[in-house]
Amino acid sequence: MFLPNKLPEKFVETFIQESPMTFARYMELCLYHPEFGYYANAPKIGKKGDYFTAPAVHPVFGAAVAKQILEIWEFMGKPSNFVILEAGAGEGYLALDIINYFSLREIDLSYWILEPFLPNQKRQKQTLKEQVKKIKWFATWEEVPLFIGVFLSNELFDSFPVHLIEKTAEDLQEVYVIFEGHFREVLGGLSRPEILERVLPHANYWPEGYRTEVCLSYRNFLKEIAKHLHKGVIITFDYGYSRADFYHPDRQQGTLICFREHQVLENPYLFPGKCDLTAHVDFTALKEIGESFGLYPVGFTTQAAFLVGLGVEKLLEEIGRTGPRDIEALKLLLLPQGLGMSHWVFVQARNMPLPLALSGFKLSNRLGIL
Repeated sequence: MFLPNKLPEKFVETFIQESPMTFARYMELCLYHPEFGYYANAPKIGKKGDYFTAPAVHPVFGAAVAKQILEIWEFMGKPSNFVILEAGAGEGYLALDIINYFSLREIDLSYWILEPFLPNQKRQKQTLKEQVKKIKWFATWEEVPLFIGVFLSNELFDSFPVHLIEKTAEDLQEVYVIFEGHFREVLGGLSRPEILERVLPHANYWPEGYRTEVCLSYRNFLKEIAKHLHKGVIITFDYGYSRADFYHPDRQQGTLICFREHQVLENPYLFPGKCDLTAHVDFTALKEIGESFGLYPVGFTTQAAFLVGLGVEKLLEEIGRTGPRDIEALKLLLLPQGLGMSHWVFVQARNMPLPLALSGFKLSNRLGIL
């Protein structure tokens, strides 16, 4: 039994009506409910928020991403209709730093943001108030026209709803959530056959009581990218593992965690709609699903190797940020105890000539582990 903090009456009614629900549906309601969902209410990022991301650490991250995008643009012949489409743009800091770097290089490229929630759009427009005329916002994929260029995301896929499964003495079971004044979990049969397909053969080696996550939401999203990106590159920054690491027998409690005011909470039922629920990304799944839609893998490496390959130290000088605090921020982006080794960069291409030699992978390309 898990007793949550006080919930709005309408939110309570939703949980009651939907019970029993898969954990994926519970997570979807907590994060994306149009009125009470965590992301529907423009969560703050950084010191005053629940967590921080690389763009909130320092503008040099965005400058490095911009440098890689420009290399792709040049590789494509500098087309005038080249577009950067970012999804999950948060408060807009990555877009801001990318556009500022373009301006420093006296280059003007179109920038689009896919953002379904108006409160988030308003916050992004405040961050980007000086560049707002250069940017187009879209609320749904249906509004996005066919484009060539780069699809970009930073810590997006980790927020996709996941199914929770548990190995019992008899077989593999799925976790269902019931609300009756409090939340409780019950085990039942798998809701989708794709769950078993994803975890085999790894599940054969799990001990009894092993619990982990399976994200089935990647497919529809990657399908939309492939549908709208006629030619170009997909750049994904996130934390996660190859499938072999994700479903290793020693990872017995999975990766699901909650963030609230920079505190890590293991109980996902305490603050529905008021904390960030997240699970690590199965990069092997992104690779396999992407390939089925014509998105071919180009590179996979740590954030640290990617940034160093792009000359991040020289970029600090280029953007005029070389003070002690700038150096400390760079360490946070690069060192293992920061974001350097926990976060990965995965790049896919569509209708592009291969091999595609990108500077971000010149030090390391670990695509083979996927």
